[in-house]
Amino acid sequence: MTIDTTALQSQLAAIWLQALNAVIVVIVAMVGHRLVLNWTARAMRRARVDTSTTILVKRAISAGFFTVTLLFVLGILGFNSTGLLTLAGAVGLAFSLAIQDILKNFFSGVYLLLERPFRVGDTIRVKDQQGVVENIGVRTTELRSPDNVQILVPNAVVFAEVVTNHTHAVVPAVTTAETDGQAASTSTDTAAAAAEAQKKR
Repeated sequence: MTIDTTALQSQLAAIWLQALNAVIVVIVAMVGHRLVLNWTARAMRRARVDTSTTILVKRAISAGFFTVTLLFVLGILGFNSTGLLTLAGAVGLAFSLAIQDILKNFFSGVYLLLERPFRVGDTIRVKDQQGVVENIGVRTTELRSPDNVQILVPNAVVFAEVVTNHTHAVVPAVTTAETDGQAASTSTDTAAAAAEAQKKR
């Protein structure tokens, strides 16, 4: 049996080239992953996003980088990238449908943290629940009722319902004319009381 050394060398060279390209893709993905995580962490610190949401966002970014890098590496190594993308899309769709309520609450929580319609320490009312905001988490907003009871409201409910913020209520200002009128009325009442007392004497 004769072995074609030229063909074998060319195959080995092609395999080594594919492996080198795969390693380069992995290195670039690792560097890009680190840069994106650092930028995201700085941006979320500036937005004062809570720690739990920051951790969840970082994990989602890491999972996305891992999935894309894996698909690229498998494509470089000769696997059918179209079939892999189809499989990944089907798995992702099924997973999204399975946890759609969790995702709805998560994205609602991210919106509440970035938009900040209320802050921790504000007194708000959501539907029939009222209390002081203690935390805006990944899935729920925590309230403390006047009876010192902890209330967990799903972020999707907070996002969809009308929220009344009692902390930012505007107190009507007393005008100078009203103050002068009250002072004059008080002075008149005092004078009338003094006159009545003088008559009784």
